[in-house]
Amino acid sequence: MSPTSRPRLPKLNAILAFETAARTGSLAKAADHLALTAAAVSQQIRQLEQQLGIVLFIRAKSGVTLTEQGADYLAYVQQAFETLRVAQQHVDRQRGKETLTVFALPALASKWLNPAIGDWLARHPQVDIRLHATHAEVDFAASAADFALCFGDQDYPLLEKVRLFQDCVQPVCSPQLQAGGDWTQRPLIHVDWGKESQFLPGWHDWFSAAGLPPPQRRGLTYNLTSLAIDAAVEGHGILLGQQRLIQRELARGTLVPLAEPALPLSKPYYLVYPQRTLDKPKAAEFLRWLQSIAPVDSDR
Repeated sequence: MSPTSRPRLPKLNAILAFETAARTGSLAKAADHLALTAAAVSQQIRQLEQQLGIVLFIRAKSGVTLTEQGADYLAYVQQAFETLRVAQQHVDRQRGKETLTVFALPALASKWLNPAIGDWLARHPQVDIRLHATHAEVDFAASAADFALCFGDQDYPLLEKVRLFQDCVQPVCSPQLQAGGDWTQRPLIHVDWGKESQFLPGWHDWFSAAGLPPPQRRGLTYNLTSLAIDAAVEGHGILLGQQRLIQRELARGTLVPLAEPALPLSKPYYLVYPQRTLDKPKAAEFLRWLQSIAPVDSDR
């Protein structure tokens, strides 16, 4: 077949939009993953359908469902993406380039992994580490991610997973604030994790566990744990600090513990990854290293 007679392939962006919508079951969720609008994703998929001459989805208010032809096409698309990823790994090995890409929750990346990463780099100077902080669910099919550090493993039922640790929270504050008297009358720092907040003990939970009257609703609220930790260090209030994420602050004395009890989070942190990741150079060693630095807790 001559080059001019080959069928014109659809645009890669349209194929990626289709694959993401098929995986998430929603144009809106696909748009969030791809940093596009739902209208743009819908348009790309319609253009793909027009070029292929088939209907890929049954559309409803609740989401999208693959047609039989759409499911058949998805199998080829996913196989093609996997072939591309394997090809990229092969090229990297041929160039002598060893890179591991780690996606992680922002606070876990900045407060737990990043302080320890120098130890790994000192042992493996030939390996590049790319650390990407995100709250979004990691799409291993459409990103360069090799590993993901996540809270709970419910979003990754088909991946390999390793439990790292289960954290606890305890009241902490700056030394200056501690010296100011009764800390229970100080402003309280709250952390809002959105839908995940149900798994993070809050101040009402702690005061109830301590047998104390419920706190007044005042203080600061942050959606990022790292910002809440920084605010506590600056003396802006009392924080229910995650013990594993404030180790440096406790060691330096910029935060001090105030009282018991320490309340556990309802879910552990996990490392998740596709099996193909372990085919990459040093990936298995990196996995073992992460396990070695994970603090031992009683439930492991």
